[in-house]
Amino acid sequence: MAFCSPLYSDHGWQPVWLAFTAFGVALIAARLLCGHLPDKFGGARIALLLVVVQAAGLLHIGLARNGMLASAGAALAGFGYSLVYPGFGVEAVRNNSPETRGLIMGIDTVFLDIAMAVGSPASGWIADLEGLNAVFSASAGVTLLAAAVALRLLRPR
Repeated sequence: MAFCSPLYSDHGWQPVWLAFTAFGVALIAARLLCGHLPDKFGGARIALLLVVVQAAGLLHIGLARNGMLASAGAALAGFGYSLVYPGFGVEAVRNNSPETRGLIMGIDTVFLDIAMAVGSPASGWIADLEGLNAVFSASAGVTLLAAAVALRLLRPR
């Protein structure tokens, strides 16, 4: 989402803040209204569904022809992102003792931090090579890799 401002500026779309607002409002609304779903249906199922929604939103931004369509994609991406991390978090702590849950969530969070530390410079490199729209298409592809993790978690043990 950090590349929305340059994307909007590059295309002359206004207002630049709309994508961030759409993403944030959708994320908060989804967490408030749907936050119980990983507990009810399983973290992996919800993560799988919403990682596809998130990827669709990112792809929508990358293919958008105007700011309103890009903002709609941002809302879709925010809605999708809302429960991916909590869904995987539920799976991470599900079969572990209460004494180790903090450690497990800390390790889970480290992977999110690593993704941001590597993803942001990699996205800049993609933008430099292929343009700003390509950042969102590439992000959609990378996001779908999480679907493979969710599918693996859904397989019977």
